[in-house]
Amino acid sequence: MNDWNDAERRVERAQELFEQRKWQEALEELRAATNINPYNSGWYFNIGLTLDEMGRLDEAVEAYRQALAIDPNDLQAMNHLGVDLHRVGQLEEALETFQKLESIDPAFEPAYCNRIITFTDLGDHERAEEMFYLARLYKEHCPHCYYNIGVSLAARRQYDRAIFCWQKTLDLDELHPEVHLRIAEAMWSKGELEQSRRHYLAGLRQDPGSTETLLDLGELLTDMGRIEEAGEKFRRAIELAPDEPAGHYFHGKWLMASGFDDEAAAAFMKALRLDPTFAGAHLHLAKIHFRRREPIEARSHLRGEILLRPQDTAILMELSNLLMDGGETRPAVACLKRLVQLDPNNVNGWINLAVASFMRGRYDDGIDACRRALEVDHTNLLAMYNLALAHEHLGRYEDAMTWVRRGLKREPNDASFQKLEFRLRVLKLRAGVVRVIRKSLGMRTR
Repeated sequence: MNDWNDAERRVERAQELFEQRKWQEALEELRAATNINPYNSGWYFNIGLTLDEMGRLDEAVEAYRQALAIDPNDLQAMNHLGVDLHRVGQLEEALETFQKLESIDPAFEPAYCNRIITFTDLGDHERAEEMFYLARLYKEHCPHCYYNIGVSLAARRQYDRAIFCWQKTLDLDELHPEVHLRIAEAMWSKGELEQSRRHYLAGLRQDPGSTETLLDLGELLTDMGRIEEAGEKFRRAIELAPDEPAGHYFHGKWLMASGFDDEAAAAFMKALRLDPTFAGAHLHLAKIHFRRREPIEARSHLRGEILLRPQDTAILMELSNLLMDGGETRPAVACLKRLVQLDPNNVNGWINLAVASFMRGRYDDGIDACRRALEVDHTNLLAMYNLALAHEHLGRYEDAMTWVRRGLKREPNDASFQKLEFRLRVLKLRAGVVRVIRKSLGMRTR
C-alpha cells in the first residue's frame, strides 16, 4: 500500500514540476510512478504530454499507445496520438486514428479539425475543406480550424482567403502560435513586403527567441533592400543559437551578397561542420570558387550538393544553372527532373529542363519539356521561342514557323521572333530550291 501511495505522491510532484516547465524532472517522477503502478492510463497520457513539451515525439507516440492499451476509448490520448503521428510524418496512420475518434464519438470536434491539416499535407485539399465544414457543425468558432484551412488555402496560392482565415484565428485567439508568421509569408508571396515585415515583428514579439523567424525576417529585409537590418537579424540568430547551422548559412548568404566572399565561405564551412548534410552550403561555396576562378574546387562542392539530393526547388534551380554553366548537362538534367517532379507547375523548371536537354542533343525531350511549360502557362513566349529553335535545328521548318506565328500573335513587335521568322523563310526557300535541284538532277540521270 505504501508503494501505491508513493506512486500517487510522485504524480503530484510531477504535476508541480510540469507547471514549472521542469520537463525532465517531471518525466522521471512519472516514469517512477508507472514502474510502481503500470495500470493507470492517465499517467502514461501525462508522460506523452511531457515528452511533447521536450520535442521527443516518437517517445510521446509510444506513451499515448500505452495509455490506449489500458483505456482504448480515451479520446484525449487518441487525439494526441493522431497529432503526434502527423508531426512525425506518419500521415496515413494519423488519419486512421482521427477516423477512429469519429467512430467512437462523432461529436468530438478535434477528430475533424486535425484532419484538415493532415489532408492538406497529403495534398487532398478537397477533403481538407470537407473536414473544415464538418468541424464547424460541432464548434463553429474554432481558431485551430481557421488556422488549418488557412494553411490549405495558402498551399493552393489562395493567399487572400488564407489571410482572411488566419485573421479569424487571431480574432478568436490572439496568442495562437505561428499565425503572424503564416500571414507574413502570405503577404511576402503577394509582394506586400511592408505588411509582411510588420507581421514578422508581431511574431517576434510573441516569441522573441525564435531563430527561424529572425532568419525569415532577415531574408525579407534583404529583399526590401534594408541590408544592414538584415545582417543584424542574422547575427542575432547566431547569438541565440550558435550551434544551429541555419544562422551561419543565412549569414553567409548575406556576406556573399555584400561582397565579403572570404567571410561568407567561412560561414558556409561553419554550417557544414555543424551539419554536413545542410542543403545549400556546398552550392554557395561552389559559387564563390567559380568567382575565384577555381573550377576544381567549385565542381567538388557541386558534387557535394548533388550527393545530398536536395529537395528545395530554389536550390535545385541554382544548382542546375551552375552545372549547365560548367558544361555538366547530365547532372543538370537530373536536378531539373527532380525539381519539376517536386513542383510540376514550375514553368522555369520546365524551360530550363528543355534547355539542358537541347544542350545534350536530346531535342525531343526538350520539346516535351517546352510543351509541359506551356501546359502550365500557355502564354509563355520563351517556351514558344525554344520550340521554334528546336524544330529549326531538326529541319522541321513548318513546325518551327507555327511556333513563331504563335509568338508573334502575342507579341507582334518582338524582335527575336521577327528575326527568327525571317531566317526560317530563308531556310524554307533554300530547302525548296535544293529539292528542286535534286529532283532535276534525278530526272537528268535517268
